[in-house]
Amino acid sequence: MFILGFVIVFNWVFNNANGSVLIIMLMHAMNNTISGSFFGPMFSRADAVRQAWLYAALWCAVAIVLVVGYGPQDLSRKHRKQEEEHPVQPEMPTASPRVV
Repeated sequence: MFILGFVIVFNWVFNNANGSVLIIMLMHAMNNTISGSFFGPMFSRADAVRQAWLYAALWCAVAIVLVVGYGPQDLSRKHRKQEEEHPVQPEMPTASPRVV
């Protein structure tokens, strides 16, 4: 469940940052730091399970807000190459058969 929300939010950020990998790297590092180093040691056993479910629910809630608020069209990549109707393909020269 966590991964579903996480991927939707990261896809939305990546696509709206014009394909910037830097912002995704920073978000991923921040996520790992906060969830693993900061909150991770605070909980153990049953509390850790509850914390993991709460964390997953938070990511899914953010994903739902993004999809409802901005629509699903920002979840797929759209580059200039994809917007062209008929991209021009270079013609490849055909080699004549080689006779030995």
